[in-house]
Amino acid sequence: MKPIILALILLSSSVIASALAQTVPDPYPRISYPAPDPRVAQLEMVLNQVQQEQQATYQQFQMMQELRRNEMQESFPQAMQTPSTAMQSPYATSGLIDNSSQNYDEKTRSQRERQERIQQYTLDLNRLYSRYNELGEQKRVLMQQLMELTRTLRPEQ
Repeated sequence: MKPIILALILLSSSVIASALAQTVPDPYPRISYPAPDPRVAQLEMVLNQVQQEQQATYQQFQMMQELRRNEMQESFPQAMQTPSTAMQSPYATSGLIDNSSQNYDEKTRSQRERQERIQQYTLDLNRLYSRYNELGEQKRVLMQQLMELTRTLRPEQ
C-alpha cells in the first residue's frame, strides 16, 4: 500500500508541477531584435571619432590659453595683478628684476620674443576655436543623419 501511495504522490506532484509551469508566464520573454544596420554602426563610429577629436581640440585650446595667459602675465605683471597683490609688492617694476648685467638690447629682445609668442598663441587659439566649431557642426550633421536613419528603420515609432 505504501508504494501505491508514494507513486500517487509523485504522479500528482509531477502533474501539478507541469500545470504550474504552463500557467506561469516567462518573466524573461525571448524577443528577437533585428540585426543592427551597418549604416547605423558606421555613423556611430564616425560620430565617436568626431567627439573624441573635438574633446582633444578643446583640451589643446585650454592648454594654449594658459600658456598665453602666463606669457601675458610675465609681460604685464602689474596689469594682471589684483589691486591687493599690487599693493603687497610696491617695489616691483614692470615685472623685471633690476639686473645691471642685463643690458637694454637683451631686455628689448626678450620682450619682443615674448610678444611674438603671445601673437603665435593667439593665432593658435583662433585656429583651435575654428576647428572646434567645425567639429561641432560635423557632429550636428552626423546626429541628424543618425536620427533620420533610425526613423526610417523603425517607421512604427
